[in-house]
Amino acid sequence: DKTNSSGGHVPPHKADRDPFLSAVEAHVKSLKDPSTGVSFDAKLERNGLYLAGVGVRKKSLVKVYAVAMYCTSSVLKESKSQLSLNKAARSFAGLTKEVSFVLHMTCNVSGVKIASAIGESVKPRYNGDTSHVKDLEKLIIDGVNKKRKGQSLKGTMFGFDCSAIGVQVLVNGSSQGTVRHGGLGEAVVDVFTGTGAVSPTLIQSCLQWEK
Repeated sequence: DKTNSSGGHVPPHKADRDPFLSAVEAHVKSLKDPSTGVSFDAKLERNGLYLAGVGVRKKSLVKVYAVAMYCTSSVLKESKSQLSLNKAARSFAGLTKEVSFVLHMTCNVSGVKIASAIGESVKPRYNGDTSHVKDLEKLIIDGVNKKRKGQSLKGTMFGFDCSAIGVQVLVNGSSQGTVRHGGLGEAVVDVFTGTGAVSPTLIQSCLQWEK
């Protein structure tokens, strides 16, 4: 920052800002998943991350949940291909300190079932002890038990804040705790953006992000 001749603070000019960040601020918007009709906010209030894309998780013909990915502008800048998006999202380096996924349930599934499904997706992508994945599942189940008495009814929201230290789990906006194991955050990112991602439509949406 600069000071004027009298020593007062002079705010930085717009030209001093990262032009891509300015573009993100100007163009980021809420999105609706066309398959489920679920809408997601343009920014995630709890951490200020930007909406990258939305999609749906299907199991056979059942639409299980709508999903949104939130990330920093530095990740959005790399959303040229699935490979570059995944690499940037899981790096947790520089400005990419956190990536979040928000799941909006669109059918009635028990807490145990959704926790198990997420755990089964994480396991093959995680090199650590399987007990760490069980810890993640337990936070999901405990959160559903508190909020919905074990039943993950339609409309329940799950949040997964992924970082270098691990994964924070939220149920309907309430934190259930953080599983602190290195590599777990990367594994959850891979579930949604890596090879064999559980929601191809989320990837397609992210790659269409306005640049």
